[in-house]
Amino acid sequence: MSLSSQSHSQSQGNEKDRKMEVEEEEEKYAKARRQSRGGLLVVVAILVVCAGLASYLRHNKRKQSRPQAGGSPSLRQNDELGFTPPAKKKTKSIAKLQDQVVALDEVVRDIKSQVDIFETDKTAQKAAKQLQDATRELLVAMYGAREPYRVHVELEFQPTIPDFAEKGKDGHFVIELAPSRLVPHSVYTFLEIARQWNLNGGAFHRIAGHVLQVMVKTRKIKHLAFQEYSPEYPHKERTVGYAGRPSGPAWYVSIQDNSRNHGPGSQQKHNPYEADAAIGRVIEGYEESVLRITKVPGSGFVGVM
Repeated sequence: MSLSSQSHSQSQGNEKDRKMEVEEEEEKYAKARRQSRGGLLVVVAILVVCAGLASYLRHNKRKQSRPQAGGSPSLRQNDELGFTPPAKKKTKSIAKLQDQVVALDEVVRDIKSQVDIFETDKTAQKAAKQLQDATRELLVAMYGAREPYRVHVELEFQPTIPDFAEKGKDGHFVIELAPSRLVPHSVYTFLEIARQWNLNGGAFHRIAGHVLQVMVKTRKIKHLAFQEYSPEYPHKERTVGYAGRPSGPAWYVSIQDNSRNHGPGSQQKHNPYEADAAIGRVIEGYEESVLRITKVPGSGFVGVM
């Protein structure tokens, strides 16, 4: 079998596996919803991208609303003076940047499926860097260069929580994402989860002694192309990380220092370099909302077989 036909066959196999994963996640989510009245299921009702996206949308709206008739006064003045302004530097459109990221993402996934230890393979690391560089460019185009990016999470608690009568169903917290210079692939993926949240939904469905985990119901967001981790951003208390192998789109909040539990080499002995990606930290609502989740009846995975 030729290399191209092998890649095509492997791609078909990966797509089939991904479809099965999506169906399994949907079934888990449905079961958890059906059984939530007597157990743990805190619905993440809304996940809204921070002001970066709002600024981007406002900028586009202002640009579209500018009057077009008559041309630009500054350009007319320049013509009268016989001066031609320097051409603006061409920038790639968001669509082209997205296509570039998707293509590089597929390259990384293909390499990841073939190498033994991704973190020490030179070809793998080169491909990962190319993906990271392209993703940083896309992040700036979509959300602006000003960081950190922040995500606002709104919660809906179920009536079985002991303090429901006192505090009601609503809660919220804010996640400040890690610098894109460290984990751009992970940050971009999380912003995509946030951007498409209203189409998909999800819920906190697991209470463990060290994390609170969120199930994400989605068909469009893939797991990470590789386990992107930076030692500059360890899994301290309040941090947010991706769950599973391969990681994402499910995510969790650490309610203790998990630097060892989810750091390099923590999940398997075979690869001492691999770790969960830490993608942000809770900067608002931790005590009031995040820790309140631990009071919901039930523990472990509820309604998930």
